[in-house]
This record gives sequence, C-alpha cells and structure tokens, in this order.
Amino acid sequence: MSVHVELHHRPDADTVEMFDDADLPTATGGIYCYHLAAGGSLVILVDERGESRVDRVFSPTAWRSAKGDVWRKGMLLS
Repeated sequence: MSVHVELHHRPDADTVEMFDDADLPTATGGIYCYHLAAGGSLVILVDERGESRVDRVFSPTAWRSAKGDVWRKGMLLS
C-alpha cells in the first residue's frame, strides 16, 4: 500500500506527496509506512523483511494528513 501525505505549501495550495511500494526494488518485498514521532513530526519509513529505515521526515508544520500503513512501537499495523 502506498502512503499519501498531504503537505502545506501555501494556505491556498496544498499538495499531496506519494510514497509508492512499486518504487521499491521488487526483490526486497518492501512497504512504505509512516510513524508520528514526538512533537508531531511525520516519519516515512520503509519496512523491508521486518527491518525498517527512515526514508523522510516532515516537520510538524509541513504536513496536514497522512494515509497508509502505520508503524507503531516496532510493529507494522495493517
């Protein structure tokens, strides 16, 4: 499943950024997910075979909403 992040750029023109599993190498079996960190930062993670790594971090003021799989307390929630 992809992760869709709605970003604030200007008050009258928000944009959506997509992180698509299809962009990952097929051999890794990876999936994008997101995590809400302390202070409201949005962390985009790539989970590959139970191992996760940070792909990108958005500051609390940069994003409005996120949809997709959620990563919490070391577990990928579907």
